[in-house]
Amino acid sequence: MFLEPLAIVSIVVLIVALTLYVLIRAFKSVGFTAPETLVLLVGAIIAYAIIPDVPLYAKGNVVLCFNVAGCLIPLTISARVIRDGRAPLIECIIGIAVVTVLAYHLSAFISDKGVVIYNIYYPSLAAAFIGILLSGKKWGRVGPISYVSSSLGILIGCDLLRLNEVLALQPARLIYASIGGAGVFDAIFVAGIIAVALDIIAMALARMTGGQR
Repeated sequence: MFLEPLAIVSIVVLIVALTLYVLIRAFKSVGFTAPETLVLLVGAIIAYAIIPDVPLYAKGNVVLCFNVAGCLIPLTISARVIRDGRAPLIECIIGIAVVTVLAYHLSAFISDKGVVIYNIYYPSLAAAFIGILLSGKKWGRVGPISYVSSSLGILIGCDLLRLNEVLALQPARLIYASIGGAGVFDAIFVAGIIAVALDIIAMALARMTGGQR
């Protein structure tokens, strides 16, 4: 017997709702609000799919743009958690600096592909470790510190520090180079989620072993 289309849709909606509920609770446990979690997990993907890159600057045949999902959203969320004190500025600067160095050395600008990052796991691990180490023994700070370190570190290390290489390229036809777009969006999105997920696992282990903070 086949399920009716309405029943299938209802099951899918229920599964999605339950998944989001679990993720929102998990992210809340390490310092994120429900709206922030939805923006990070769902909003960024939707924005990347439907919102075009926004032009900023043109030099010759290269038009420099920024991507809403890979640039504006990480900057906005990072500014919010820093302003609220969930991600102290000094700790974030340290984390961003470490991840920036890693991201820069793990990436390269390829003229026909853009900026490519070869490994997102090292920046994710570094960001998660920094969040735990510099959180001041407060789990409500761990996730935000890790996210800011990971997302902004990759944004700076992979994109901003390579702008001269991008703008120096003068192809025969017009091209668009996007800050936080293409493969860098994938790195920012995935690395940020991995870093926070590692924090959630570390928090769960700490509480299981009696180290609740």
